[in-house]
Order: sequence, then C-alpha cells, then structure tokens
Amino acid sequence: MIIGVRGYVITFDQSDRCFRDGLIVVDSARGVILDVAEYSRGLEYKPEVIIGGENYLVTPGLVNTHTHISMYLFKNTPIRETGFKWLGRVWKMESCLKPRHVYYGALAGIAELLKSGVTLFGDMYFYEEKVAKASIEAGIRASLSLGVIELYEGPPKHSIRESIQLAEKYREHSLVRGLIGVHSLYSVTPESIREASEAASRLGLRVHIHFAESLDEVNYIKEKYGATPAKLAESLKLLESRPLLAHAVYLSDEDLELLARYKPYISYCPFTIMSWGSGVARVVELIERGVEVTLGTDGPLTAGFMSPLFEAKVAIAAQSSKYSRPLALDPYTLLKNSTTSGARSLGWSDVGVLSRGYRADIVVWRTPYRVSHLDPRTVVFSLVYDFPLYRPEYVLVNGRLVLAGNSVLGVDLNEVYNKLEEVRGELEVCAA
Repeated sequence: MIIGVRGYVITFDQSDRCFRDGLIVVDSARGVILDVAEYSRGLEYKPEVIIGGENYLVTPGLVNTHTHISMYLFKNTPIRETGFKWLGRVWKMESCLKPRHVYYGALAGIAELLKSGVTLFGDMYFYEEKVAKASIEAGIRASLSLGVIELYEGPPKHSIRESIQLAEKYREHSLVRGLIGVHSLYSVTPESIREASEAASRLGLRVHIHFAESLDEVNYIKEKYGATPAKLAESLKLLESRPLLAHAVYLSDEDLELLARYKPYISYCPFTIMSWGSGVARVVELIERGVEVTLGTDGPLTAGFMSPLFEAKVAIAAQSSKYSRPLALDPYTLLKNSTTSGARSLGWSDVGVLSRGYRADIVVWRTPYRVSHLDPRTVVFSLVYDFPLYRPEYVLVNGRLVLAGNSVLGVDLNEVYNKLEEVRGELEVCAA
C-alpha cells in the first residue's frame, strides 16, 4: 500500500529541507519512504490513504538513546539518595525481577515512548529478550543491551558472553538491533570490559555503558585504578569501538581531549542527572570538539515521563546556565543531531531522516496553532519550548501505523496496566 503523510514537513536531511504543505510518500509493505515532495506533486504517486493534513507538523520519529524501559515497574518510587547509595536501593528492588515482570514493564514504557513521539529507543536492562518481544509486538524500533553487573550482588546476573550473543542475534532484524551492555566501569571486571571492547571492534557492534555518571564512580575509579573513567576506558580499548557513553558528567580537561580524539557517542540525560544531585555535563565543549551528543531520558524511575523534547528543553537551560550564554544549544541543531546521530549511535544508518530510501519512521503532530507561516527553525523552537502542547496524532514505524490518537495499536493497554498492578504487588512483597 502507498500511504501519504501530509503536513508541514521537517526532514532533518543534509540540506535541511522543509515543505510547508508537503507529502511523504510511503511504501508501507517495504517500510521505506519513496519520496518527499510538495503536496500537489506527491499526489502523482496516487496514495491510497492520506493521513495528517495541512495544519499538522510532520517530523522524523524521535530517538531516546538511553533508558531502562522496564523500570516503569518502579515509576514514582521516591528514593532520596544519589550515587552508590541510590544504586544499592534500586538493586535490592531489582533482585526480585523475573522475565515476565520485565515484559510488562517494557510494554507500559513503550506505550509512553510512542505517545511522546519516540520511534527508536536504546535500552539497557535485564532479560532483554522480553524487551525485544514487547518492542516487536508494539511495533517500535529498539536497540537493546543486556546489562551486565558482575561485582555487586542483587540484580539479575548476565555474562558478557550472553550480552554479545544477544547483540549478534538481532543484527539483521527489521525492528530490533543489539548493543553490548556493560553497566559501568566499576561494576564489571576490567577483563570483561576488554572482552566487550574487542568483540565490539571485531563484530562491528557498539558498547553501551554508564560513564562518569556520579562522583562516587569517579572517586572509586581513581582509588582503585589511579585514573579517570576516560583514561581507564582508553586503557581497556573501550574507546576504540566508539561506544555509547551514557551521561559523561564528570570530565576533566584532559578527558575532553581524549574523547575528542576517539569520538564516542554521548547520551545526555540532563533531568535525571541534575535531579539526582549530580553536576552539569560539559556538553557545549564536547560538541565544540566534534563529539556527537544525543538525548536520552534514563529510566522512568528517575525521568518520569520519557520525553526527548522535555530533555532538550532542560538541556538548553542547563547548558545556557553553565556557560552563561543564552541558547548555548540551538534547539533545531540539538533536536536534529539527537535524532540523526542518535539513530547512528544505536546502530541504524537509514533512520532519523525524512528522505527517499530512509525507513518510514514518522510522527504527525497536532499543533497548538498554525505553523505554516513560520520558518522551520522557529517551528522546532516551538516544538521544544511548547512541547506539552504538541501531541502525536499518528506515529508510523517502518511504514506501519503504530499509534493513532491516544491508541497504541499493537498493545492492549488495559490488560497491560492490570498486569502491571499485579506485578508491582509481587515486587513490593519481595523487596520488603
């Protein structure tokens, strides 16, 4: 079937094309974009169905590069701790997890992602096969990392070998890809980190790891290894494979230059980190050195509603305050790079752009007012600054409609929320 998606189209392509009344022509059977054109010319493809309209905004699907989606199970649990004390509390709760718990937590979290316009997310958690199952059923695109924690008791145990195997298993799947999950430099042995790094370089995969997230982490690594997290990562060959580093908050001047040399990807999750009591990452300086910075939310336990648009707004405020510079991050550039670089960081080369031959991952936004007279940078400025007023009316992933209005088409949310209540009860009893 040929589907037309009509609206004010912002492509995020290399030429930053926009169409004030555009039509994206989608081959839904192949899941690809056939063309993006002015509405009148797009009609030449004779689409069988047209969704959207001239008063809608159309963008690529948003990308959330770092979360722990099944922590929806623990959403709204108040933990007034930070660093290793916080982890101790959470790992006690996670010691009770079973695969079915992770599955229902993932379905609920994925529904929330789709309702925030996310079509691709990067996840690190336990029992990720269940997150893969939930992702495929809901029709969302996902890059999944089986989280490995070796040096602390409590959380479910997976090995580096198992994480590598999961990443290899999903190399060619239409919706799910795999990354190698290493929880952190302090929770996994140097030998295992080196094994993950070598496997990533050899197999063309990426390592997904928490990095320089807290002062506890920085101090622990300094005392144990006599190095900063960046120097330790270099010595273990981790940086050679261009990993995805979640957070990267505490960086010295020397660390900045080291990351500039290796060009890892960064997942910046400002709300979680700052509300956790940690510092403000040196994002502007990373970007100035050519490091690609993407946006993540972290898990729903710490993030609440997992919206990359909210994270973009917080990021702009945090960086502008840190560097005493109004709009230290340009909203259009931030959202574009987070989407295009975010897709690449998660292993997808044909996602994040609305252009011929790319995957048809598309969000049709209901706008709070007419935007047809505005230039695209002003429209994106509004999308970020006024994000609660923009609501996804339709979401397509791989050419398939997965959200219409408030309905996630592949998920029975009533059943999911009933199961979620049951599961939460089991976890509360176990963790008491």
